[in-house]
Amino acid sequence: MNALPAAQLAGAGIDELSHSARLKSRAVLRYFAQVPTDLLFFFSDIAIQAEAMGAPLSFGPASMPSVAAPADLVRLPRAADMPRMRVNARVLRDLGAEFPGLPRAAMVYGPFTVAGQVAGEQSLLRGVVERPDQVRELLEKSLAMAMDYARLLLEAGAEVLWVSDPLAVLLAPESFWDFAGEPLARLFAVKGDRDTALHICGDTAQIVAGMVKTGVGGISFDQCLDLLALEDQVPPEVAVMGNLDPVEVLEQAAPEEVAQTAEELVMGLGAAPNFALCPGCAPPTSAPVANMRAFLESGRRALDLLSPHAAGLAELSAGVLAGDGGGLEDQVRRLRADGLGAMEVMRAGLMRAIKKSSALYETKRRHLPTVLLTVDAFYRGYQALEPELAESGESGPAVALGTVHGDFHEIGKNLVAIMLKAHGIPVLDLGVNVPPQSFVAACREHGCQVVGLSAFITSARKQLGEVMRALAMAGLKNVDMVAGGAAVNQHLASQAGAKGYAKDAVAAVRLLQNVMKERA
Repeated sequence: MNALPAAQLAGAGIDELSHSARLKSRAVLRYFAQVPTDLLFFFSDIAIQAEAMGAPLSFGPASMPSVAAPADLVRLPRAADMPRMRVNARVLRDLGAEFPGLPRAAMVYGPFTVAGQVAGEQSLLRGVVERPDQVRELLEKSLAMAMDYARLLLEAGAEVLWVSDPLAVLLAPESFWDFAGEPLARLFAVKGDRDTALHICGDTAQIVAGMVKTGVGGISFDQCLDLLALEDQVPPEVAVMGNLDPVEVLEQAAPEEVAQTAEELVMGLGAAPNFALCPGCAPPTSAPVANMRAFLESGRRALDLLSPHAAGLAELSAGVLAGDGGGLEDQVRRLRADGLGAMEVMRAGLMRAIKKSSALYETKRRHLPTVLLTVDAFYRGYQALEPELAESGESGPAVALGTVHGDFHEIGKNLVAIMLKAHGIPVLDLGVNVPPQSFVAACREHGCQVVGLSAFITSARKQLGEVMRALAMAGLKNVDMVAGGAAVNQHLASQAGAKGYAKDAVAAVRLLQNVMKERA
């Protein structure tokens, strides 16, 4: 989504790229020669339409153009007369000539966002309540500009109309359709028979229905949202995209971690027929090209692996989610007989259901009795896979795992234990309500190298530090501690002296694998 990292490949500042079709085309063509995407984008700044309507911009060599002040006088020029809009149309034509077999996207910004740039965002937001008629009048102008710009790009060869309207997330759900959704629906109408996509930054959980109502063909969700909690609100004919973090993953992680994260995303969502792999938002200009390539290559491999088995995986996952244990063993065996690996059945079928159940529970759309039935069904499916899952050659347990003293929650801890064993990491499960000295005894008697602590309730947090002190007093300073659970976060884990923190069972596996690798 948006080819902003291409700016690194131009040998020129972003201010120059923004005004030169030759430089921008050179950068984008070099980028897509290295990054094997299925949809081609030019890179664009969010201020291009506001500039055309009269808002002054700030340009610099190292940052994207931005609005410097609201417009003194609102203009409504022809898109074809605006030099920077013509630049993007030219880049689209160059992309078509260089990559004739790949579809191209027109990047256009939504009327509400552009109106906020033209009038000032706070002024526009206040006006929604105090001066709604004036806001609607400005929206009509920004919609006209967006439609004209979209037509220019579509005439230049774009096959997909991709619209981003980030300011719309700040509208109250009851105001979304009137001030953002209905104008977006009219904007999408200019597409003809072309595909469409919509991205609104931030937590859009309350406006999903309004986004669907625009008639868009695909919705891109931000990384702050759990797609498993939202996918049922999107009709099967509308693509569900996004949720991979563009900053912490695509910009800041190593390529190997990017590849792991992309694979993990696909294993959770790839069996859905309307899922499309995409970052949660536009990757920064500084995101390494190697990371973008790792993201797409790893994600595509995982999708190709799951695609022939998608229907069977969806059926298996739905059965586990519903807590229906009947026939799960047969479904697992059929998937294995069709050639899908045991770990893929586990991750894309069984674990998908568990993660979705957890996501629905966190959003208060599912309650604990139903979650427990899902866990029971998961265990039945897991038992059918257990003989085939990787077994460790270790002579004893590597991890002593338990829920801390005073806490009797076991679901999350049990899932972590199963996932670790499935990945070949031997576990000694100490159960729940485990006092610090029991962790000490496990390390002494069984040679456990790592202690894994789960804390679900707030009052149990202090036990993290108590366990760490008990290990130190016993002279077990070479034992690493990791932590997780609903009452724990990265800060609390670090404060207690933990080696790491994992937010869920899948993250716990990756964390423990890295810890064990460091200890090897």
